[in-house]
Amino acid sequence: MSKRHILSTLVALVAWSATYTPTATPSASILHNLKIGSSAQANVRWKPNPDRGSASSTLSGGRRGITASACALDSDLPDPALTLLVPAGNNTELTTQAQPTLAWFLESKAVTKMEFVLSHPTEAEPVYSKEINASAGLIEVTLPAALELEEGIRYRWTVFMTCNGGDNEVHARSFVKRIATDDLPINTSTMTQTEQASVYASHGIWYDTLNALIRAYREEAQLNTLLNIRDLLEQAGTEVPLDLSLATAAS
Repeated sequence: MSKRHILSTLVALVAWSATYTPTATPSASILHNLKIGSSAQANVRWKPNPDRGSASSTLSGGRRGITASACALDSDLPDPALTLLVPAGNNTELTTQAQPTLAWFLESKAVTKMEFVLSHPTEAEPVYSKEINASAGLIEVTLPAALELEEGIRYRWTVFMTCNGGDNEVHARSFVKRIATDDLPINTSTMTQTEQASVYASHGIWYDTLNALIRAYREEAQLNTLLNIRDLLEQAGTEVPLDLSLATAAS
């Protein structure tokens, strides 16, 4: 799948406002004029901690994940592609949450059938799965309240995608590991979402950082939050497709 400039994520993020109705959304024309390295107040800095995120896995595929995948090109049919919103390198996939939200971008010209699967390293059967039908945009899955991730266990999550409505299937996968909240030297419960994101990012806690920034944007629709999300993805080496005009949430 071809990769495009990370700045394009801003266009997709603006589309979230159609679903979550924030109070003031920057226009697409303003976003197109933004440049990487803008002096705007982007203050979340990603600092991965490989010592906490590099534990080995007994799952098939070892520690490496395939974080982006696409169907074969077809001149007559849509060509869906997906990119997991995780750091490059697959060694810092941390959360403090028992039920984190996991996200990816879908590029597709039609409704695409997908399946989300979460696997435990010592169990043969998935611990959770969910079927999703969606079109292009941001896709999110929040784990149900009945399921709590065990601390210190590196779970694998996989998104299977059906190609062009046929029998062919591709997939992308990554990992998530829950760590104890007392690993943080500061209590984040009274902080704003952006302040929380800054703390999580400085300690290499990826999923909490991204989720806090997404919540902050949906609550306030601040341009600075979009810049923070853009910069976070860029710092983590995560690229997403360009043509993402519709956001679809699955939870």
